[in-house]
Amino acid sequence: MQKKIRRRKRKSEPELEIVDLDKMTDPVNVEDAAGSADAKNADEEKADHAAAEEGKKESKVLIEFKKVCKKYAQGEHVFYALKDADLTINEGEMVVILGPSGAGKSTLLNLLGGMDSASSGQILFDGTDLTTFTDNMLTKYRAENVGVVFQFYNLIPTLTAYENVALMKDIKSNTTDPVEALDAVGLKDHMHQFPSQMSGGEQQRVSIARAVAKNPKLLLCDEPTGALDTGTGKEVLKLLQDMSREKKRTVVMVTHNSFFADIADTVIRVKNGGIQSIVHNDSPKDASEVNW
Repeated sequence: MQKKIRRRKRKSEPELEIVDLDKMTDPVNVEDAAGSADAKNADEEKADHAAAEEGKKESKVLIEFKKVCKKYAQGEHVFYALKDADLTINEGEMVVILGPSGAGKSTLLNLLGGMDSASSGQILFDGTDLTTFTDNMLTKYRAENVGVVFQFYNLIPTLTAYENVALMKDIKSNTTDPVEALDAVGLKDHMHQFPSQMSGGEQQRVSIARAVAKNPKLLLCDEPTGALDTGTGKEVLKLLQDMSREKKRTVVMVTHNSFFADIADTVIRVKNGGIQSIVHNDSPKDASEVNW
């Protein structure tokens, strides 16, 4: 058996340290070391997973529905556009609401935006119950907290892109400068053009700039790519995804296109006026990867 002797120079330490070279190269000890390393990596992975889960728990809840119903009377019959809806949306999430026509998607969007009132239940926004609001309070809520992107743009044709975005100054005081908002969607060089001089994708980007110029906490999008081709639609989706990821806006998009579920943090499926499922996506795709 080989022995190697190392001499220590300091008097306070032992003069000799015996190291067994055979044991250092013993395969069993190598396996033990490898096992220890694997165990350490496993522990680190568990710690990372626990930290990620803790981060999710710490996410701030922005919107909460509690047994929300919206019903209409049709003669002696009662029709439920939305029934017993329960959901939670966190701040900064990108949420896609999926469902066929007449499923209750638009009703859900209108209730989120304070554009309609619930028949029963609670709608909590940042801890405040919207179902207790008067019409004037809902108007203030929409003006200060909600931006809306429509399917057909809803731009004023006699105003330029800059002027359409600048209208938000009449609604809210602390708005983003129109030039900055248009620059964020890549239209700074088109600010003096009228809607008729722009493509559908450019008009939709003006619509997004107008909505985000209010600095809303909640950005609602009603079929924002419905009137666009695939290439332009991807550009719009990318803009909305960046608003969520980089600007920390809460983006809620209503669509019938199931492909959009891949880019969302949360997917809410609606059917026959009820919430069919809520799925959280831990690894959403980039909007540029989606094809339809």
